[in-house]
Amino acid sequence: MATEPKEITYSSAIIATVPAILALIAASQFGLPLQIPFIFGIFLSGFIGVRLGYHWTQIESAAISGMGQSSFAILILLLIGATIGIWMAAGIIPTFVFYGLQWLSPHLFLGETFFLTFIMALVTGSDAAAFGTIGIALLGLGTALGISTPIIAGTITSGGMAGHLTSPLSDLSILAIGKNGGQLSKLIRLLLRRAIPAFLISEVLYLLYGTVVLKNNTLPDVSYLRDGLQSIFQISPWLFLPVVVLFLLILIRVPIIPALGVNLLFSSAIAMKVQGLSFISVIQAMSFGYTTNQNSLLGQILTRGGAINFGNVVELMLLASAWASTMERIGVIKLILKSLMNWKMFQGKINALGTLLGTLISAMTCAIIPAILVPSSFIKEKYLAVGWQSEHLSKDLIEGSFAIAGLVPWSNMNFLVLGTLGIGAFQTTPYNFFPIILLLVAFISGFSRKQNGLMKRSD
Repeated sequence: MATEPKEITYSSAIIATVPAILALIAASQFGLPLQIPFIFGIFLSGFIGVRLGYHWTQIESAAISGMGQSSFAILILLLIGATIGIWMAAGIIPTFVFYGLQWLSPHLFLGETFFLTFIMALVTGSDAAAFGTIGIALLGLGTALGISTPIIAGTITSGGMAGHLTSPLSDLSILAIGKNGGQLSKLIRLLLRRAIPAFLISEVLYLLYGTVVLKNNTLPDVSYLRDGLQSIFQISPWLFLPVVVLFLLILIRVPIIPALGVNLLFSSAIAMKVQGLSFISVIQAMSFGYTTNQNSLLGQILTRGGAINFGNVVELMLLASAWASTMERIGVIKLILKSLMNWKMFQGKINALGTLLGTLISAMTCAIIPAILVPSSFIKEKYLAVGWQSEHLSKDLIEGSFAIAGLVPWSNMNFLVLGTLGIGAFQTTPYNFFPIILLLVAFISGFSRKQNGLMKRSD
């Protein structure tokens, strides 16, 4: 008769997690691939699991199950890779850059970038859609204006995250309501209470950064870029039409995957009709991205996209999900949750505890969704006992898990940024203002509130 596995101890949990996390941090700092640290983490947690009494087949099943949980995000990522490639080939992003070089200035660019990516993510309900569409155009535009890539990418990430968090179409809000119960409209109102101040502060900081730090940046002579774009593409305001169509599809509540699929077909037709591309060239652009023989700055701006070029990011998402699932299987996540709930510093500070649980589980599991779902079973009754409703729990878990995901280099969020913008956390974190401010506001608010009795349910 098979014996039950032992419960994991603190020392075993430390051995199972800390070396892998240190390896991930070191690899990120030195610009090394993260695949090997993730594999190391999977084997390390598997080794501890076997010592606790788990069969290796159980560890394998947990890893495979974790990989399956990332399939939806991977599908969106591949569609965005194809979208970037065809939007380049069809002249859609080049048209945006062409007109943007006339309209935008270096001093206001960061503030405008933050706002535009916010709007795109707000309407689509997806930060990934914002990164892979308007974000790519703004990255090329900012590069042409002489602004460094980490600053631009950090601003784009910040705006996309702000829009995703506050969008009524956000999958995170819908998921949290499905797990914890409550009303979606009330959850969004609660999220807006902290998101709006964080958004406004971020916007001011980006405008100040542009006017103070970038005050010596003058608009370079970009006529050669505009001439180069016109020599390669047919440029016309009509090429903004696929962007408008994508907005409209999302506004009428078409889910993001079929919306991107319809947009791919429409953009492909434009690429063949306007730019004269063959069917083979369209498939190549969606598969391998747009490529050009030019070695200049223009070539760097245009050579992007392609579903196949996202293979590295897909690997990282699969491995991160497998590692997180093995840690959950051997009891590491459960041990952390139980331990934190008994800390004296969180007695009467249930909101701060919820935010911290979301933050830690998101950082440890490399993903936002487990950080919203897993802690709920442990902490929901404590929220209800002090008078908060389930929407307050969802709000705290979402804010903590979402904000930290944009700041650590091994999260699925960062892999989306890396795949679309070509640069990841640590380089962009100092300029990713929104999640930093949101996290600070959440913790300050959580520790300043006292739950010594029932709270008003209208809060």
